[in-house]
Amino acid sequence: MHSQIRALPKTAILVAIGFFSGCAAVAADDVAADRAASAASRPTTVKVAAVQCSSVLGDVEGNRRKLTALVTEAAGAGAKIIVLPEAAVTGYLSQDLKTNWRLPGKPIDREFKGKDPVPFAETVPGPSTDHFCQLAKRLGVYITVPLLEKETQGGTGQRSETKSTSAESPGDAALADSLRSLASGTLLAKSAGAAPPKLFNTVCLVSPKGEIVAHYRKLTPWPVPEKSWATPGDRGVQFYDTEYGRVGLAISFDIHTILEKYEPHKIWALLYPIAWVDDNHPADWFWHRLPEQTGRFKHYVIGANWSVDQPQKWFGYGFSVIIDPTGRVIASAKSLYGSEIVYATIKTANN
Repeated sequence: MHSQIRALPKTAILVAIGFFSGCAAVAADDVAADRAASAASRPTTVKVAAVQCSSVLGDVEGNRRKLTALVTEAAGAGAKIIVLPEAAVTGYLSQDLKTNWRLPGKPIDREFKGKDPVPFAETVPGPSTDHFCQLAKRLGVYITVPLLEKETQGGTGQRSETKSTSAESPGDAALADSLRSLASGTLLAKSAGAAPPKLFNTVCLVSPKGEIVAHYRKLTPWPVPEKSWATPGDRGVQFYDTEYGRVGLAISFDIHTILEKYEPHKIWALLYPIAWVDDNHPADWFWHRLPEQTGRFKHYVIGANWSVDQPQKWFGYGFSVIIDPTGRVIASAKSLYGSEIVYATIKTANN
């Protein structure tokens, strides 16, 4: 037997069509409402901070304490994106520019006294990125983490993603940091047949979730001091989409070549750690030439430069700046010595 299917009445068909059309309209309205709510919840402005401060070459623990206090202060003032100076965790050069990092066998200018960087450099992830990940999560902010990174030959030099426990006392943490440095650096280099590690001038971005979300190695080390230790970066440009807009990372001397590299990626802001050294007073560079250079690329620049504790016989410290997409300086440091935080409230990419 064949079952017989009778045609539905025309009125039933019209009712069914109307029902499904109504469901589709409700679903479309729900999607539109969700999109509108999402757009309304996205911030249209954000407060950012460029931290200007000095570091002591090789005093990783002391530098971290200082940076932690400054980041906490900036977050307390409402900053959601906080940029620290170049290599601020490890130190870049001594404040008198007389002591420089040097790996064995690397060339160094006669004006410098060399200091072995291996015991002070860290892996990524490592003690300092762990520390600032935890701080970023506690404060609900983005933080740049600038440091000397080491990578052992024949391997990445990176450990698994484990976090320091909050049960460690300050003394225990310092001892653990020292043991990690020895285990992954100096002792390996001294063991039979082991090559010294590669070192990179690195900045990481850590997020309010307590995660490393970008890991950048300086593409163009400044030859004068960095030829004695730094390997050119091998990770290309690094950017991340925050809720405020897409941010890119660059370090100091990179500025002469990196802006064009970021242009295809349409970043909203460049997070820019700096340790500037100049033959002349740096006001012209930071207030005029740098803004003119970056203004052509239509994004913000949050530039955190180093400072010194006492007047020095060289130029370049101070003058941390925040620059808008038109190339206008909207905030600048007022001091040259000690610590200062430069703030600006800027439009997000959601505007």
